Amino acid sequence: MPTIYIAGASSGAGTTAVTTGIATLLAKKGVAVTLIKAGHVGSSTNLDADAAFHNTLFPTNAPPVGWPVAIEHDANATVLDGIARNLKEVALPAGLTLVEGVSGNISDSERHTIDATLAEALDARVILVSSYAAASPAQVAQVFGNRLIGTIVNSVPDHGKHVAETVLVAAFLAQDIQVLGLLPENRRMLAPTVADVAEHLGADVINRNGLTSPDTQLRELVEHFMLGGLFLDKGAYVFGRRENKAVIVRGDRPDLQMAALDTSTVCLILTNNKPPVQYITHHAQLRQVPMLAVSAPTMETMEKLHSIGDRASVHSAHKSQCFAELLETHCDLESLTALAAI
Repeated sequence: MPTIYIAGASSGAGTTAVTTGIATLLAKKGVAVTLIKAGHVGSSTNLDADAAFHNTLFPTNAPPVGWPVAIEHDANATVLDGIARNLKEVALPAGLTLVEGVSGNISDSERHTIDATLAEALDARVILVSSYAAASPAQVAQVFGNRLIGTIVNSVPDHGKHVAETVLVAAFLAQDIQVLGLLPENRRMLAPTVADVAEHLGADVINRNGLTSPDTQLRELVEHFMLGGLFLDKGAYVFGRRENKAVIVRGDRPDLQMAALDTSTVCLILTNNKPPVQYITHHAQLRQVPMLAVSAPTMETMEKLHSIGDRASVHSAHKSQCFAELLETHCDLESLTALAAI
């Protein structure tokens, strides 16, 4: 079985999402897959969050000892050649190996050089992950040579779909780079977890002891935020318009809290340092909905949430499943893995 190297055209292009998404899909099909993080530039690989996430998502995953490789900033050709020689001696597990490219605070040109060197050492075929906002086919046309299977363009906005399907695809094809898929933006991939929200707001999870599995409930994704305020329609109708949401509401508004609990709500954010009444606590426990208490008033809490996106991470089993579905819908993975075996 082949080794496929997932390289990023730029920082934040989505290599972790693509790597774990492909692994999730292939694992469902019964394909033996090993996930490996290639290297990390500029800091201890013991702290590499991507590699840790691989092993959390696939507990039986067994990457070779010493991976990811620690790489110094501005590593010269001699250093990279030494790393490459060491990699050539590593016995990879049986089955398909997916190698996620290097990460770290490095320039795109340095990233491409390191990824190309490591892919060559591993005799791997390369999938390039490009973000729609920074896709530049000319930049990578010659870097990976005939090892490049093609590119997956990630985070294509709705308004950019036509441009991506025409102008962008044509630009890649002009450089002899096959476009393996155009993946649309997805709100779920940008969502923070309930735990992220609690940490961001400095909130207390006041019903943690009533949750059957706090770690599970606090890892749920918050895809929407809704404000519990004055509206003419019934609360259940208003809150029912959004799923997987957090509702920000004063702690002394049980009517709005109850309406929110009767819909798809992943947490209540109770403001003004007002504890909920007992029957709200009871219903939150029945529905296993975390309640986050903050001392700030409602509008101040909303303002703090303006920057919650900074905490969002791809390291989520929910997001890996979501991205696997995006890949399955918008990429032909059977052709992709067949190309990798050539």
